[in-house]
Amino acid sequence: MEQEKRGEQESVEKFDIKLKSKPKDGVILQLHHTVKGPNGECRRIRFTTATFDDTHEKLACADNAGNIFMLDFSDLKFWKLTGIGTCTALHFVPNKPDTLIVAAVKKFDMNFIDTENGQVSLTLSGHTAPLKHISFSNSTKINNLLTASAVEAILWELNNYTKYFTLNTYLGAQIQQILFTPAGDYLVACFQNDTVQIWKHETMKSVKQIIPSELKHMKNIAFTMNGRAMAMAGLAPTLILFSMDTWKALKSIDLSKFNISGANQIAFIPQLFDGGANKILAILTSDCVLNLLDLEKMSIIHTIHPESSGIRKFAVSPTGKYFLCILQLGEVNIYNSAFVVDSSKRPPTQLSAIETAKIEVPCTSTHKSPSPEQSSSKAEVEQKMRICMDSARLRRILMQYGEYPDKFRPVIWRSLLDTPRNKVAYASLIDKGIHAAYKDIEKQFTIHSSVTLKNMKRLLSCLAHWCQLFGVMKFLPGFVFPFVKVLQKDPLLLFESVSTILCNYCQLWFEYAPFPPISVLAIVENVLAEHDQQLLKHFCDVGITSQIYALKILETAFSEVLTCSEWLILWDHILSNEPAFILMAVVSYNIVQRNALKKLKTHEQLENFFHMQNPIDKKSLLKKAYSLLNDTPEDIHPRRFLNAFVSLEKGDCYPQFTGYPKATICLKLAKKDRVKTLKGDMYSLKDLTTKSQEKEINHRSKQASDEKLQSELEFNDESEKVNEKRKKSKKKSHENLNKGDFRKEDTKEELIESILYPAAVQVKNKFGDSKSHKKDKDSKRSRSKTKKKSSENKNENLEKEIEKLLSPCPNSDKSDPCGT
Repeated sequence: MEQEKRGEQESVEKFDIKLKSKPKDGVILQLHHTVKGPNGECRRIRFTTATFDDTHEKLACADNAGNIFMLDFSDLKFWKLTGIGTCTALHFVPNKPDTLIVAAVKKFDMNFIDTENGQVSLTLSGHTAPLKHISFSNSTKINNLLTASAVEAILWELNNYTKYFTLNTYLGAQIQQILFTPAGDYLVACFQNDTVQIWKHETMKSVKQIIPSELKHMKNIAFTMNGRAMAMAGLAPTLILFSMDTWKALKSIDLSKFNISGANQIAFIPQLFDGGANKILAILTSDCVLNLLDLEKMSIIHTIHPESSGIRKFAVSPTGKYFLCILQLGEVNIYNSAFVVDSSKRPPTQLSAIETAKIEVPCTSTHKSPSPEQSSSKAEVEQKMRICMDSARLRRILMQYGEYPDKFRPVIWRSLLDTPRNKVAYASLIDKGIHAAYKDIEKQFTIHSSVTLKNMKRLLSCLAHWCQLFGVMKFLPGFVFPFVKVLQKDPLLLFESVSTILCNYCQLWFEYAPFPPISVLAIVENVLAEHDQQLLKHFCDVGITSQIYALKILETAFSEVLTCSEWLILWDHILSNEPAFILMAVVSYNIVQRNALKKLKTHEQLENFFHMQNPIDKKSLLKKAYSLLNDTPEDIHPRRFLNAFVSLEKGDCYPQFTGYPKATICLKLAKKDRVKTLKGDMYSLKDLTTKSQEKEINHRSKQASDEKLQSELEFNDESEKVNEKRKKSKKKSHENLNKGDFRKEDTKEELIESILYPAAVQVKNKFGDSKSHKKDKDSKRSRSKTKKKSSENKNENLEKEIEKLLSPCPNSDKSDPCGT
């Protein structure tokens, strides 16, 4: 990692990092810092300390030159903060991912710096020696900061950053390590005189002192994620496991069996689905080698011993996703713990059971029947999964990790909801086809994926066939859509999951269907009034009711106000808790967003707020929801009005859905059918107005066409009369010509009329005098005469053509009158 120059702290330049997709020995990234001296030689600067922040997948590493390197694994970026000064300890501030506590060597201060630009926002002073330990309590009652040097420890109150408690030591009993237990209930310190002292955090009274006789030169202690066990180790080859529940030692392990002479540092590496017990313990030996010890199998599963240098220190991320080793030469190796553990469990030369089965049991038919060994192993796996998927164990995992892994989320939800997998009952609903209420659902929702649209139609249709209520509830498509996106690969699981949610987590929603659930909204309003009276008053002043700040969120299942990842995490917690939790989550969302809500002063602004995604800290949302669940008085608590969770029964049909006014729904359905039947006779005011306008327009157009037709008929009659007169005059003129009586005046008149006929047509509208009108009449007579003449010529030509066609062939009868 070459040193880069940058300007001011406000314009930090970020660089790309590339993680190894196929890491060797689990190393996904290596850090080293080199600078060029005045003579051009390269000098390596050593890293001294590091800390992880799993919430946003960040890592902070400090070197002995006063630089801090920030690495963001989610965005694959790194940047450098300079001018901080040499530091001895680092720690991210919980719920503030962009704030880092740096324990400076100068004056032994603690600086709160912004990780984006390196600016110092707060400085705490009070220590007389360099700080070595920084720890935050996770207690819901008291949230304190613990900082400690070798000679003293100070508790800081985070509300106003004042000293809450100071622990001083004496010579010979200096602090080796001090930290909070994972739950934050106790404060545990390890001293140089090989004693462990435990205080109650709330009262700071000593509750236990441990003096292990077998363990000498104690150096380090470590806790499992559930806080039920503590490991103690030192320079002697002994490891002691201590129970925090019974305050007794569980076992003493002789490390010499594993060729470990002593331990400089120990830490548990959490794994998925281990229930927080953390059976893998990382031990940094006095030989600067890192060993991963499986406490269940009592064996070393992996050893990390870099060829270039020994390991001086290591750090594990809170959830165990990553861990790093700081080498003695100053380099940093970052490991993917899952890859390290999995590779140690599966030797590269050994084929998996599935691969072996495929090789040893070839099959030429299209249907492959599993062997008895495979079926038995599959049954064993399913049995183990059922044991692992115990709801209590899953809740413990959720409380430790904050969410379930994406890969196993459908399986975990299935276990939490205890879906029966009624294939026969589901097939009977599928056979009924698409319900009429959701036949054209694509007109209401813009769904680009045809597969998602198909699955959504199928789910809604099955729900409507199962219960007629779900065919009239307008909010249902928006409620089920996010579940379709998550569980659409298993339609049966999707239907049964949504059905179970509607039966348990949507209790009292349909009590007054199709009208709003007054009881549910009253419960939410009472809880909000209990915990935030000012926010409720603000809603009342603006005119906002619970139908806006509660019902809109419930009807969309939080999908409109949360991002996809936030929505998944929230529903992990909803499905892992009692049905009342979803209502507490609604109140929690409003309270966490209270500052933003109070700035909105109009009804429209507040209504739009609950229809869009707004930035929110998901940890604060969940923490407040659990606090409301535990601190709400019983007389207004939702669990007083809701039933306990009940899963669907296994069988050939699904149980009948109740809890809604059947008479009202039946009347609504009957009215809907009547509207369809009488659709042609029932029109709205807009339809009647439109039809009246169309009728008037058609009447006027018909009247105009009749008038035009009548004028044309009159014109034709007049033309016929004129033609008859013309015939008579023509006949008379022919007779006169035959008799030799030639009248020059008549001939002259006809010629003038024929010549003036076009002019009469052009000047008819321009001049409205009587002369032009007379000429127009004469021109019409002349035009009709011309038309008749042309028609006579056409008839003569047609007769000639017919005569040609009827002319006899050479072998025709000689008596034919047309013969030649």
